[in-house]
Amino acid sequence: MRIRISNIGGITSPLDIEINEGVNVYTAPNAYGKTSLSRALISMLTSEIKPEDLLNVFSDSGYVEVKYKDKEYYRRIRRLKNKLTESAKLIMDDKRALLLSYFSPENALLNHILSGKDDLEWFISSTSEIEKLKQQKQSVDEKLKIIKGEHEELKSKYKDAVTIQAEIRSIENELESLKKETESDKLINSTTQSISVTRQNKLAELNNKIEQKKKELLDLQTKHTKLELEIQQKEGMVKPELKGIFEEQLNQVTEELQRKASLRNETEIGIKVLERVLDEIKEAEKSHLDTCYVCGSHVDPENWRVRVDVISGELRLKQNSFEGIKKEIDELTKKKEEITKKIAEFENMKNEVQRLKLKKQELFGRMEMVKEQIGELERQKREMEDRFNKNSDMIRVTGPENAISKRISELMNRKNQLEYELASLGVPSSTLNKIREKEKEIEELESQSQNLQIEYMRRLSVTREEFVRVANSLIKELEFDLEAEITPDFTLVAKRNGTVMDLKKLSSSERTSLALILVVTAIKAYFKTPFFIVDESFMTFDQRRFQKLTNYLKDLTEYIIITRSDENVSMKVEQREETQTVSG
Repeated sequence: MRIRISNIGGITSPLDIEINEGVNVYTAPNAYGKTSLSRALISMLTSEIKPEDLLNVFSDSGYVEVKYKDKEYYRRIRRLKNKLTESAKLIMDDKRALLLSYFSPENALLNHILSGKDDLEWFISSTSEIEKLKQQKQSVDEKLKIIKGEHEELKSKYKDAVTIQAEIRSIENELESLKKETESDKLINSTTQSISVTRQNKLAELNNKIEQKKKELLDLQTKHTKLELEIQQKEGMVKPELKGIFEEQLNQVTEELQRKASLRNETEIGIKVLERVLDEIKEAEKSHLDTCYVCGSHVDPENWRVRVDVISGELRLKQNSFEGIKKEIDELTKKKEEITKKIAEFENMKNEVQRLKLKKQELFGRMEMVKEQIGELERQKREMEDRFNKNSDMIRVTGPENAISKRISELMNRKNQLEYELASLGVPSSTLNKIREKEKEIEELESQSQNLQIEYMRRLSVTREEFVRVANSLIKELEFDLEAEITPDFTLVAKRNGTVMDLKKLSSSERTSLALILVVTAIKAYFKTPFFIVDESFMTFDQRRFQKLTNYLKDLTEYIIITRSDENVSMKVEQREETQTVSG
């Protein structure tokens, strides 16, 4: 992998290097550009690192160019009139890269665990993109609910239509039988009169149904209007600019947290150095040594006490500073959680708006259906009135209805009513086809929902299971007297000799190891990254443990880059079978 960098962070002179496959250990003094190189590489995996975070503050242009698998990728930045412009082609663009490809003092998980916090649900949720799965499943389930409702409605219509068809056939058979008994003209005239009365009754019935449908339409329109007002009100609460404000606040707090975490780590290292120096001086005083163990010069044994007091004073100042930084980090973390909660509430409101819009769409569909029904009823009414007008001269009243004509009138009235209801329900065969289509849709959606649920549960459990499997073997190999697991409620638990330990009481090396194992586990479960960078995060490990961690990371991905502070500048490439060192 070929890397070219210029005017990015602290790298002001053009840098052109090749990274070999395997583990690359880059050592250099402080302020030599190690972190700038690391951030430049990570910026090729996510646009979350902005141009202003990359370009050197005193430069007007800069670039990161990477040749990876014979393809060119780049971020080229220019400053024009105090505004930054950028052309970019990234290897990938996934915000999870900041958590899973970049293990450094800026890593949110490392800061989280180093500060003694044991809740991991946020980490598993964000790295597994489980919220995206939940939203997909929710969308599928909502659609499934609507389709099932339509399916039940069609089944009910089909059942009613079949029943009505059977009743119509029965009425037609009875009418046919009655017609054979009507042989005289008188009976025919009487029947004609009955049909006329039936039509008048039918006309009154049509008017009644039209009024009922109009009331139903008015009720639906009222609900539709109320729903529109509710949607407008809630849409006002989910304006994109409001989310942008929350996200900007979150970014600011996150950046400040990263800065404070870095400062805390530096202070902690300083404390450990002072503590070690103090122990050495106390030992020198106790042994009445007359030679400084650091510089080799002669020291009056009486002066060791003065040095103890001076170093003790510096140590107290460092410890007070460390406690102050921890307090600030806790306050920032609380603020971050509050903002994150607001963003979650914002997203919930957006989902509620979508749900209301679906309901509004459903109401609109029902309104259109009722309008069509009203139109059909009014058409039937007009046709019936036209027939009355044409046939009025032909109808003569010849006397009271006999039993047969009365029955025919009742049957005709009932048949007309049933035919109208059947027309509203639809032809049974057509309805049956629609039912089958809905059943196929339901089967597909249920399969989607089930698959999403399976993947949801897999992502929830795979990190826990893999972590327990990997963590204890690696911790044992690193010779830490520790066991670790993730509980079902996603809490990180560390035990020593069977006793649950407060994470704050673990050493920095132990906490760093736990964070690293979590990141590696998540990469293996959810995330494919072309390279993995460890920037200044293995400082507390001795050479033996450092070598074991290096060996552990070899198979993680194609390229592993580890930076360490050292007076010498070198790039050591550790491969499976051999180790090659390039110095410069």
